[in-house]
This record gives sequence, structure tokens and C-alpha cells, in this order.
Amino acid sequence: MRQASRYTVGMKVWSIGDCVRPGRYTLRSRYSRSILLMGPARRLLFIVDRSIGPGPVNLVVSHPDRYLPGTSIHLTPELAAPRFDSTLPPVDRQIQNRLVRMLRANLPRLAPPESLVSLFTPDRNPPRLQAARDAIFRCAIQLITQGERADGIRLVRGCGEGLTPSGDDFLCGWMLACRLRGLAAQARKILPHALGQNNVSNAFLTLAAHGRVHRPMQHLLQAPSPARMRAVCAFGHSSGADLLCGLLWGFAGLSDATG
Repeated sequence: MRQASRYTVGMKVWSIGDCVRPGRYTLRSRYSRSILLMGPARRLLFIVDRSIGPGPVNLVVSHPDRYLPGTSIHLTPELAAPRFDSTLPPVDRQIQNRLVRMLRANLPRLAPPESLVSLFTPDRNPPRLQAARDAIFRCAIQLITQGERADGIRLVRGCGEGLTPSGDDFLCGWMLACRLRGLAAQARKILPHALGQNNVSNAFLTLAAHGRVHRPMQHLLQAPSPARMRAVCAFGHSSGADLLCGLLWGFAGLSDATG
């Protein structure tokens, strides 16, 4: 506790997300550029280096391992750091249309081939497990477009591997698209069916439902470009790309039948 407090005071914090709350956070996992902790009410905290940058639950420092040498940290309200505003930027219809065109044109090139981009490139011949996953997604999409939203969402919830499975990232992107299209009520209806047993996914799903995003996504939405798409795709193994696949699907109007 004393050691954690000393490091908090002694090392520069470049920014802290606006959804981070004071309290004790306990180590869950260490990665090459970040550390995952969990706090009260299963709140997440990511201590990340500057190459990852600001996010709603990110605390950005130059050296995450030095900032957290132990297994827990106590954040106080007095922590001196700029607050990152993670709210979605306003996106008018012209930018939305440009974004959709750019996603359709560039996702097949920029997204990892094992991501959900294979849903939008049916000419590809993915490996057997990926093909089985895509079949589940196509079935879910059919259910959703037929108005059976809850069943479709639950079918893809938790589908895939990794810290946040592809299905959860896809649902995050869909909810962000709903909010950007002025359908915040629809995002709120999606969330209860999207929540599952993965605490990390649940946190990101809740953030997406409330329109909270990291800086690379803000930049992409403000001025879409292939370079900014690439920055989002760089998150996780395929998480950023799967998020963009959900965003594209939500923007394309295929989810209007969910009501």
C-alpha cells in the first residue's frame, strides 16, 4: 500500500480516463505494454504506456511495470493527472457515410485475416474453426435482422478467444454505431443481453453502451482515414478490427430491424 502510493506520487501520469474511480485495484494480468487491474464493483484499470495512450479506464505512464512493482495500487481522488474525456465525438451524416465507405474498402486489407473481417469477404476460405465461428455469426445476424435480437446477441456473446472475444468486441462496435446514429435507447437494449461471464468484456460492453471510447477511435470518427483505421486495428490481436466490424455492421443499417 505504501509502496504503491509512493510510486503513484513519484512517477508522472500522462493522463487518466474519466471512467476511472478512486479505490484499491488488484493485479490481474501483465502484458508487454500494459497491466490489468480490477477494483471495487469489478471496475477495470489499465496501466498502459504511452504507445497505447488514453482511454476511459486507462492510466497512462511511461513505464507501467515501474509504476506498479507490486500486486495492488490505491488511487486517491488527489491523483494529479489530466483527465481524458472519452465521450464520442459528434459525427454528422457526411462523416458517417465516408466512414462506412472507408471501412468497406480498407478493412479487408488492414484487419487480421482471422478477425471478423471474413464475414465481409465471403470469397475467402478461412480455416475450419474460423469458418464455424463465422457460421455462428451469420446465424446470429439473421436472427437479429428478423427481430429476434436477444437470441442473436446471446449467440455471439463470448464467441471467440482472447481477453475480449470477437463476439463481445463486435457487440461493442454495434452499440457505438447505435449511439452515433442517435439510437442510444437501442444500445441500452442491447447491453443486458450482451453481458456474460467475462468481467473484462462486461466492462468494455458497458463503456460502449454509454458511448465511451479510447483516443484512436475518437480520431477515426473525427476524420476517417486508413492510417487511423490501422491505429484502431492495432488494439489487441483482433479486438480493434472486430470492433470496427461491429461498427460497420451497425452503420450499414442492417440492425434497424432490432427495434
